[in-house]
Amino acid sequence: MENRKIELKKGFMEIYDFGEIKLHAYQTNDLMNDECYILENKDNVLLIEFPAFYDNLGEFEDYVRGLNKNIVGKVFSDHPNGGTILKDVKGYASEGTIKSMKEGTIHNLVTGFESSFGGAFAKEMHEITDVLTTPNVHIGGFELNITYHEENIEIEFPQINCVYTHMLGHDCHSIVAGEAHANAIIKQLNGYKEKEYNLILSSHYVPETLKDVDTKISYLENIKTFAKESKDAEEFKNMVKSKYPEYSGLNYLDMTAGYFFPQA
Repeated sequence: MENRKIELKKGFMEIYDFGEIKLHAYQTNDLMNDECYILENKDNVLLIEFPAFYDNLGEFEDYVRGLNKNIVGKVFSDHPNGGTILKDVKGYASEGTIKSMKEGTIHNLVTGFESSFGGAFAKEMHEITDVLTTPNVHIGGFELNITYHEENIEIEFPQINCVYTHMLGHDCHSIVAGEAHANAIIKQLNGYKEKEYNLILSSHYVPETLKDVDTKISYLENIKTFAKESKDAEEFKNMVKSKYPEYSGLNYLDMTAGYFFPQA
């Protein structure tokens, strides 16, 4: 696996060459460190998630069209907004993601981000033309093995031995919705280790390795311990910050504290 980096006007693209398939990982450099992906084979490209802010959409579309390949689809799990570009491309999502777009977590987050970021946030949703329902999907020569969750999906790309999930980030905070959620993430990450993936792809970080998975598991175990040892959210956050002073994503830590210490 060879990789190279291309600097763009705002973000940058990392290209991983797996032979018959190339992975283009677009780091937006936006306020949430959003990341989205392009799979390329000899004839086609497939898009996974989209940028969330208007000032990334133009350079993302220019890059995609500059590959001069047939765009066979756009697949969404957690980030189906940014829908002002590439409208002519088929949109794929699960029933859970579609429901979340209308009335669940995605809808609530987009509404909140629109308020928080004002006119910078690309609130328009993409049209979903094809509903994902089966565990094995083939689109334009790309194989996707899909695990369905209540409001999103996890995607394995067996041809390049990579997996996409919403969040990892070995040196940044994540949204952890209580101890049960932490345990579920740990189980999921141990599954990645068992499968020995080349890369773990996520929505808010550059592609990561199994070494980064170990770091994240340790973080989650500490989160659980700190929550048990803290009397309230503020003490919990201070303990986490003391252990991980360089970590980014303090807004996610605030959300995690809210889950472990809900307001009465």
